[in-house]
Amino acid sequence: MEVNLIAISVQTVGTLLVAALLWQLPRLISGRFLRYWSVGWVALAVALLALRAVVSPAAPPGWKPAGLVLYCAGEYLFGYLLWAGFRDYARGVPISRADLRVLGPLAAFGLTTPFVFPTVSGLYPFHAPIFALFFALALSETFRGPRPTGRPLVALNIARVMLLALTVLFLHYGPLVYWAVYVAGFSDADSPLYLQLAPVYDAFAELGLAFGMLLLATEKVRAELEETNRRLAEATAQLAIAARTDVLTGLLNRRGFEELLADKAGRPFAGSLGVIDLNQLKPLNDTHGHEAGDAALQLVARALRGHFRVTDPIFRMGGDEFLVVMPGGSSADLTARLERIDRALLAQRLPNVTGTVDLGIAWGVADFATGDELPTAVGKADQAMYARKPSRERRVGG
Repeated sequence: MEVNLIAISVQTVGTLLVAALLWQLPRLISGRFLRYWSVGWVALAVALLALRAVVSPAAPPGWKPAGLVLYCAGEYLFGYLLWAGFRDYARGVPISRADLRVLGPLAAFGLTTPFVFPTVSGLYPFHAPIFALFFALALSETFRGPRPTGRPLVALNIARVMLLALTVLFLHYGPLVYWAVYVAGFSDADSPLYLQLAPVYDAFAELGLAFGMLLLATEKVRAELEETNRRLAEATAQLAIAARTDVLTGLLNRRGFEELLADKAGRPFAGSLGVIDLNQLKPLNDTHGHEAGDAALQLVARALRGHFRVTDPIFRMGGDEFLVVMPGGSSADLTARLERIDRALLAQRLPNVTGTVDLGIAWGVADFATGDELPTAVGKADQAMYARKPSRERRVGG
């Protein structure tokens, strides 16, 4: 009995330390499963304190049934919350009233059986398999949730191994203790040393389980932080795109062009660019309203996207002015594309305008050999566009 008391004391101290640690974790890490686990480990600590009091030689005889009731109730509550915590961790399922169907009969067993079997050895053959059931249920939950991707399963595997070990331990305690007590006739005082040391085996497995649970909690937090950072990065990227995108046309805006200038400054970057202007936008707005003018700008933007490569950035520089850059392109190729665009804009339909409208564009092109020449090329193309504009204007019909 002295060996058994020491073994139970070792298990109790270890459980108290784990309970104290897990009790603090929910204050630092959010998670319903952590609250279940922390309360469960406190319940186990209370159960083991009650068991230690029962097996102590100084325990009053009348205390033993009540102590065993507290022991069973605490262990069943621990097992139940352990299972509930793993279920919530894996599938996000909280405790519900329906779960009382699991805990109710076991609670009734724990409250009544100690009065029928008022000794630890007499009760244990029936108590141990029930406790093993909770470990098995918790173990099954570790395989039911979505499998984490991109992360090692070290914590989950530690928890699985320890839950399996505890399930096996308590499953084999039942028939072994039954044989020792009801077949071989051993008493608590002279039971085999292997059974007296059982709390030490349990303590090692439970401490290993607690370690795995702590790792699971930290991995859960890390996964949540990674997801938050991913969403933040996506939101930042979307904001950056929005900041350099023209809302009306979906093209890049002037800020996008400034970023291109900064990126290509001092670097080899040759090609051709064109400055494009939509003719008679103001008369169109004045006569038919801004809805018609906005639609005309969108048609020009769509035509530009349709006639240039995806690698050719297109900008709406403001108002009715557009800019397209063709890396590796030539003025001749650029001019040919703009002529096709000009023809494609004939006979367009606009809101609030009767019949069709021939939209017209004026353009100027220039070549550049380096990124530093881009501003100069834009100036040349702009001058060429204004020189060409009077001959390109069409009257807006309707």
